[in-house]
Amino acid sequence: MAGNGVSLYSGHHLIPIYKRTGFCEERKLSIDIFDFGDQLEIKLRDLSEYSFNYTEYINLNDFEVMRIKQSLDINYPEFKTNIVDLLHQFVQKEMFLKCQMNDVGCTLIFFTKTKIKSIVYLTLDLHVTDQKKIIAEMYKEMNNLQDVNEKLQKQLVKAHKVVENKESQILDLEITRNLILDQFFKNLQQIEKIFSTKLTQTQASVMNRISSHKTQISKLHRNLEILKQQHTLKRDSSDRLIRTMESLKLENMENAKSIEDLQKEIASLNILKVSLERNVEDLKRSLENVEISNKNLERNKSKLEKDLETLSIVVTQKESKISELSKDLVQANNMLVQFNSHFDTKVQQVEELQEALRLKEKLLNEQKCQTQELLKTFEEYKAKCNIEKFKSLEQQLFSSEKRIQDLEEEIRKLNKINAILTQKLSHGYFVPK
Repeated sequence: MAGNGVSLYSGHHLIPIYKRTGFCEERKLSIDIFDFGDQLEIKLRDLSEYSFNYTEYINLNDFEVMRIKQSLDINYPEFKTNIVDLLHQFVQKEMFLKCQMNDVGCTLIFFTKTKIKSIVYLTLDLHVTDQKKIIAEMYKEMNNLQDVNEKLQKQLVKAHKVVENKESQILDLEITRNLILDQFFKNLQQIEKIFSTKLTQTQASVMNRISSHKTQISKLHRNLEILKQQHTLKRDSSDRLIRTMESLKLENMENAKSIEDLQKEIASLNILKVSLERNVEDLKRSLENVEISNKNLERNKSKLEKDLETLSIVVTQKESKISELSKDLVQANNMLVQFNSHFDTKVQQVEELQEALRLKEKLLNEQKCQTQELLKTFEEYKAKCNIEKFKSLEQQLFSSEKRIQDLEEEIRKLNKINAILTQKLSHGYFVPK
C-alpha cells in the first residue's frame, strides 16, 4: 500500500528502545509516514535487521479511539500534520521520542521533560509487520540495490575510461613540459650570452664616452686659462689707453693748430666707432641668441655635451673677436696720437677694419649654420645622454655662461671708457689753455 500513498515523512533517527526486560539500547531506526486519504500508514524499521519491522494503519475510527484514550484536542487532518511536526521537533531536539517494546509490538512515545516529571504528548502503538510484506520489501530493496549496483558499475567503467584519458593527457603534458623546459633553458643560456656580450659592449662604449668627456673637460680648462690671460692683456691695454690719452692731452696743449685736424679725424673716428658699436651690438645679439639656445637646450634636457663643445668653440671665437676688437681700439687710440704723421695709414686701417668686420659677419653666419647642425645632432644624442652627464654638462654650461657674462661686462666697460674719451675730445677738454 505504500506504493500508492503520498509520503508525508521519511527519516532516520537514533531512538532509545526499552525492552520488556528493562534493558535499553539505542538504534538508528527509519520512520516513514504515508497518507492514503482515508487512513494513515506509520512504519518503523531497522534497515540493518529485517526482523525489527513494525507498521500501524490509523483511520478515522482508530483516531477517534486514540483521541478519547489520550485526551487529544485535534481532529484527524490536524493529526497528520502534527505528527510530522513532532518528528521535526525531535530532530531539532525540542521533543523527546522513545520506543517501548511489548508482547504484540512496540509503542512510540513523544514526550518532554520538566524538572518535576515527563509530559507525554502522543503515543502510537505499532504492530509487527506481516512477513509477506517484509519479504516483498526485502525483494524491492534488493532490486533497488541491484539497479544502483549496475549504475555504479557503469559509472566505474566511465570513470576508468576518464582516468585513462587523463593519464594519457598527463603523460603528453609531461612530455611537452620537458620539451618546454629544455627549450627554456636553451633560450636562457642564449639570453645570458647575449646579455654578457651586450654588457661588455656597453661598458666599452661608456668608458670611451667617459674618456672623451674627460678630454673635453681638459680642453675647457685650457680655454679658461687662455681667457684669463686675455683678460689680463685687456687690462694692460686699458692702462695703455689711459697713458696714451694723457700723452694726447699734453700734445694737444702744445699743438693748438692740430686740434682742428684732430676734431675732423675724431668725427671720422666717431663714425668708425658707431660702426664698431654696431658690430659689438651684433656680437651681443649673437651672444644673446646663443644664450637663448642654451636655455632651450637646458629646458629640453637634450644633447648638452655636443652643444657645450659648440658653445666652447663659439666662446673662443667670440673672445678672439673681442680681442681683435680691443686691438682695433688700441690701434684707433694710437691713431689719435699720430694724426698728423699717419693719416693715410689710418685710412688704410679703417678699410682693413671694415674688411675684418665683413669677415666677422661671414663667420657669424657660418656659426649660425654650425649651431643649427649641432642642434640636429644634439636631438639625435638626446636619447643617449644620462642624468649624471647632464648634471656635469649643466655645471660646465653654467660656468661658460658666467664667463661669457664677465667678458660682456668687460666689453661694456671698454665701450664706456671709449665713449668718455670721445666725449672729452669732442667737447674740447684737451684744448690748450
